Amino acid sequence: MQTPEEYEVTERVATLMKSLKKQRGYTKKDISRLLGVGLTTLDDYLNGVSSFRLGTLLKFAQLCKVSLSDILEDSENLTKLYEKKVNKNETRTSAQIETKED
Repeated sequence: MQTPEEYEVTERVATLMKSLKKQRGYTKKDISRLLGVGLTTLDDYLNGVSSFRLGTLLKFAQLCKVSLSDILEDSENLTKLYEKKVNKNETRTSAQIETKED
């Protein structure tokens, strides 16, 4: 079970994830693979069953191209990311994601 603070972070991550899916054409499965967690684990994080691990949050911040503090504090950088329009050049296929080096 999450604390209220952890729940707030979870809500921010969920919003960012929706933005990533829309902007870059990722699926939840793509994101779980890029984060190195199983799909069930990612669902547990997003449903508040368990809390994000620090390493997972760091990877997620890198994936979103924001700092971890932006996610933890809900900075203005996140607001800009939520509102950002889809850039067709950033859309990637799952084959491109699988070959991407981390």
